[in-house]
Amino acid sequence: MCRLRIIDLSYTISSDMIVYPDTEQPSFQWIGRVDPDGFNLTRVTMLVHTGTHVDAPKHFFDNVPCIDEIAPDHFFGPCKLFRYSKKPASQEITLEEVRRSGFNLKQGDIFLMATGIEAFAGAREYNLLYPFPSEELIRWLISKKIKAYMTDATSVDPVDTESSPKHQLLLGAGVPIVENLCNLDQLPEDKSFIICALPLKLGGREGAPCRAVALPDIEIL
Repeated sequence: MCRLRIIDLSYTISSDMIVYPDTEQPSFQWIGRVDPDGFNLTRVTMLVHTGTHVDAPKHFFDNVPCIDEIAPDHFFGPCKLFRYSKKPASQEITLEEVRRSGFNLKQGDIFLMATGIEAFAGAREYNLLYPFPSEELIRWLISKKIKAYMTDATSVDPVDTESSPKHQLLLGAGVPIVENLCNLDQLPEDKSFIICALPLKLGGREGAPCRAVALPDIEIL
């Protein structure tokens, strides 16, 4: 029997995990225990943008789709990964750099950016040094009608941004963003593969946590 490899791309949500600057860590509270209640039951309090999560257009706009209104096929399907080769230093990744590498993707693919920041996961630098896409690169990706923009970085805008223009470009074009992915070093660069990052279906909300996985061995025709 052929075993199907499934690569987990999600960080574990825990009370001591690193979170975006000036936001709170999740908290867990037992409200039922086997002894004496006969069952275990947990209350979780956290921001919807904690850990591996999805940003919907509602994150920066009103009168646009909320997370529960985005079709699931935006988060599931053929994906192409671009692996940035420079050491993370809070720099902009340009369209020229992407094209010079020979990278391309088909219309309607999911785009996955490996910035290399995962090497700093759990450290302060994780939220400070991540590279981010240039406006020109984002516009090119939008022209390719990508279904989603996914990345190992904690944001598509630099940490000191005030207006979040990269978020607004992508979300304004109806492209959801998946942030804080991990284990991208286990994924191929030379071929498309299947990715899945389905968010929780939170009614009327601007984002949601997700459990992201990749199936790197399924052949894409």
